[in-house]
Amino acid sequence: MNRLNPREREILKTLLEHNYYLTTTQVAKLAGVSWNTAAAYLEKFFDDGWINKQSRGRWQLWKAIPP
Repeated sequence: MNRLNPREREILKTLLEHNYYLTTTQVAKLAGVSWNTAAAYLEKFFDDGWINKQSRGRWQLWKAIPP
């Protein structure tokens, strides 16, 4: 497994600390990163099978898959 950079760690930590679906904007604010950074890493984590994604209209909702 590759080492995570500080932004990746904050995003995953944020998702693991909240046991419900969050929007990309919520993840970005809680993790202290830009919306674009959050969106890019969330898609990467989804593709890697680490998080779940739901689409609600124009919003993407994200939730960690517990280890």
